Amino acid sequence: MLKFNPTTPIVFYASISEYVPGKGQTETWQKIGTLYGEWRGSFGDRRLNAQALGVSDSATVRTFYHPDIYSKMKTNRTVVIKNADATAIKDGEPDKLNPNCYEVWGGVDNVLEANQYMEFAVRRYEGL
Repeated sequence: MLKFNPTTPIVFYASISEYVPGKGQTETWQKIGTLYGEWRGSFGDRRLNAQALGVSDSATVRTFYHPDIYSKMKTNRTVVIKNADATAIKDGEPDKLNPNCYEVWGGVDNVLEANQYMEFAVRRYEGL
């Protein structure tokens, strides 16, 4: 049994890309859900490895499995808003200057394929 302490509210946004006649390809960010999770900042070897890849701020997140959120995270670029900060999305776009705005980095894991918990790494959102 996996034990964790889900004390941090996190909001998930997925990038949805579609072709609009006359405008071309457009990208919008759609809220896909809110969950509580355990937020663990990177330190030690993990932090050094992330910094070697140019990532200055990263964390590991564990949360409850949610099939819709998991599916979107597997197929779409996903932004994670720590502490459910309502100011992290401005004019429909993630705010790269907001300290609570992160993006999923390296995919999401359905822990032990048991459909109970998800785990994933995040890094500070820096935009395109």
